[in-house]
Amino acid sequence: MLASKGHYGARFRSLFGDVPVRIRRLRVCPCQGPGEAKSFAALDLGKDAVAPELAYVTARYAALVPFAKVAALLAELLPMSGAQNAGTVRNRTLRVGTKIVHEHLVEMAQQPTTQVAGPVVVGLDGGYVRSRHRQEERHFEVVAGNVIHADGAQHRFAFARNGQIIASEAFQQALGTAGVNADTSATVLCDSDAGLWRLQREALPGATVVLDWWHAAVRFEHALQAARGFGTDTADTHFASKAVRGLERAKWRLWNGRWLGCQRKLAALCRWTERKHLHNVIGVSRLQQHASGLLGYLERNEHALVPYAARRRRGEPISTAFVESTVNEIVAKRMNKKQQMRWNRATVQPFLGVRTAVLNDTLEDAFRCRHPGFRPVNDDHRAATAAA
Repeated sequence: MLASKGHYGARFRSLFGDVPVRIRRLRVCPCQGPGEAKSFAALDLGKDAVAPELAYVTARYAALVPFAKVAALLAELLPMSGAQNAGTVRNRTLRVGTKIVHEHLVEMAQQPTTQVAGPVVVGLDGGYVRSRHRQEERHFEVVAGNVIHADGAQHRFAFARNGQIIASEAFQQALGTAGVNADTSATVLCDSDAGLWRLQREALPGATVVLDWWHAAVRFEHALQAARGFGTDTADTHFASKAVRGLERAKWRLWNGRWLGCQRKLAALCRWTERKHLHNVIGVSRLQQHASGLLGYLERNEHALVPYAARRRRGEPISTAFVESTVNEIVAKRMNKKQQMRWNRATVQPFLGVRTAVLNDTLEDAFRCRHPGFRPVNDDHRAATAAA
């Protein structure tokens, strides 16, 4: 029997209000040695004793709306001690992302999972959020992506780009959570960001890479606008039609998978604009800039140019529109657009984890793995899972 040293009061916060708890402290047996603590608490509630149900509700809504609005909502629906201010909501969400969501993702990535059936489509893109430390940087980049399975299921992920090694580990963990490994048949769509291409080569070296058609088409459109204004208000208006015709032919060849023909057309256009009798024509420098920039952009991403028309006819993706919407729903709507909050590069990952878990509908599973008695799966959900 251990002797009692006394007790102290604590509060256990739940959906139904604060529950006062009296915790007894016991003296350690003298046989433990002089280096051990002299006493310990008989019941360890932790630094922040919050019921899993209250933490789940707070984190789920904090991932969707600003922290102050979540505090006001919980104050209306729950007892006044449910969430007193925005700081309380933020701290609880941070702990959920660190202790529950992150550990759940690590466990899922480490578990041996079977390879997903059928090919998958992986989209990568980046977005910028405001930095809290404005002296060091005004913004920093968050990489967001989406994995679409053959059956249409989606798995969203996001991580801050804190260096190539850390980003590569985060990307591989996100793919492992989605059931994708290096041997999975995958198609990766991305813009021309060299860092994102490096992530793809390290995690999915055998994947089919596709340069987003939209980015290439926009560059073609900028060059066409410069060509339409080439030689205007002069007697040499036929120069514009010749430049437009060359760009349209180059674009048609790229669309149909004839990259060498497209490259020859653009190179010929660049050489044509450098001729001596065109030096004084209005708009020649602007056309040279767009044409040479377009040619360099396509040459740098030559490995990712595919027959876009054939892929379109087969119903295969050629654009990163789906990942653009993913960036919007993960980063922009909650963390950038019309939001005054600034984020810390070191602590933004837990919030990204909670938000993606809510969007993927896996937050409840993460709580259930950490707390086995949390919200047992009902019969309707079991039947739907079994049917799927």
